Amino acid sequence: MAHVVHKGPYETCEPTYLALFAWIEENGLAICSPIREMYPNDPRVVPPKDIITDIYVPVR
Repeated sequence: MAHVVHKGPYETCEPTYLALFAWIEENGLAICSPIREMYPNDPRVVPPKDIITDIYVPVR
């Protein structure tokens, strides 16, 4: 499982995803199952700049 943490609004996740995908390719890995996201904090409670998104990509 490749994992990265994105901090900031959900709308700004794309560069984080692209960096993770580049890392996966550079390391000779391949995505093998659906990508998962986890949200450890509540965007209704924290300011947008403090929103955390954990991105998990199953790899082989």
